[in-house]
Amino acid sequence: MKIRELGGGPADRECVAALVAACSPESLRLRFLMGGPAEPGEVFRRYERFLLAGTPALLAVRGGVPAGLLNFVAETPGEAEIAVLVADPWQRQGIGSALTRWLWASGRFRGWTVRATVRAGNAGAEALLLGQGFRPVPGYERGERDFALVVPDWAIMTDVMKEAADDPDPARADGAQRRAAGADPRRGSDRDAGRGGARRGAPGVAPALLPGR
Repeated sequence: MKIRELGGGPADRECVAALVAACSPESLRLRFLMGGPAEPGEVFRRYERFLLAGTPALLAVRGGVPAGLLNFVAETPGEAEIAVLVADPWQRQGIGSALTRWLWASGRFRGWTVRATVRAGNAGAEALLLGQGFRPVPGYERGERDFALVVPDWAIMTDVMKEAADDPDPARADGAQRRAAGADPRRGSDRDAGRGGARRGAPGVAPALLPGR
C-alpha cells in the first residue's frame, strides 16, 4: 500500500471520485452523518471540496486502486478535525489505521488537539479512534459522539496505540491519552481537549469516520 499527500489537481480529483464510487450508500451516509440515502455520484458532486480539503489530505492506494482518504483540516493553529473514508472493499484491513499512523509519524502535529465525530453506535469508527489514543469528550449534537486527541511525539504515540490495542476499554484508553498528553512538555494537561465552539462545517459535513480500519 502507498500513501501520498493530495495536491488538488485533476488526477487527485479523479482518484477521490473513484474512491467515493467504491463506497456503498450506507458507508457514505455514515461518513457524512446523513439522514437519508447517499448516492455516491451525488455525494461527490455535493461534497467535492470537502473531500479534497486538508493540510494534509492523504490518499491510500492499494494495487493501483484508491482505497482510503484522510482529511486533516485545521481551522486555527494547533487545532484540527480529522475524517477518514475507506472504500467498502478495503474496510477492516488496516487502511484507516495506516493513514492516521502516517499523520502522527510525520511529526508535524505534535501538541495539536485533534477532534473527530462519529455517529453514535458506529462501533468500527469508535474502535479506530480509541485504538489511536482518542478519548470521548462532551458532544454538541444528539446521535453523534465526539472524540479528541492531544498528539504526543511519535515514540509516545506508539506506546499509546499499543496500550489501546491491548486493552480497548474506553476508560483505560482515556488514561493512556492523559499520560501521553502529560508527557508532552509543550502541554500542561489535556483538560481543554475537545472543548470549544460547535463545528462550523457545512450541514451534514461533520468530520466522521467510516466503519472499518
